[in-house]
Amino acid sequence: MSCRSTECLECGNALTTPSKPERLFCSAACRQTFNNRRMQRGAELYDLFRSLRRERTEAKALNVWTQICRLELAWQMEDEKTREGRKSYVPAKRALANLFDKGSLPRGELLVNRR
Repeated sequence: MSCRSTECLECGNALTTPSKPERLFCSAACRQTFNNRRMQRGAELYDLFRSLRRERTEAKALNVWTQICRLELAWQMEDEKTREGRKSYVPAKRALANLFDKGSLPRGELLVNRR
C-alpha cells in the first residue's frame, strides 16, 4: 500500500519511527481521538446510508442523499476550523484495503441483490 505519510494523521506532528513505515499516528491518544471521531461520524451516517440502500423510495422522497452530502459538508467545515488542513479520514485505497484485510468485503465476488 502506498499511502505513506510522515505526519500524524491526528495532530500533524512528525512521525519519528522510520522502522515502522505503516505507522499513522504519533501516539495511542492521537489514534484513539482520530478513530473516535470516525466512529461518531460513522454512527451518524449509518442509518441514513442503510435507508438509502434498502428503502429507496422513502429515502428519495426525504432527500436522504442530499442530507448525507450536507452532513459531510458540515464535517468538512468542522475539520477546516479545527484540523489545520489535515484530513479526518483515510484515503479510499487504504480504507478498502483495511476492509479486505478484515474480511469485511469479499474479493472478486459479485454482490447479489437478495430481495
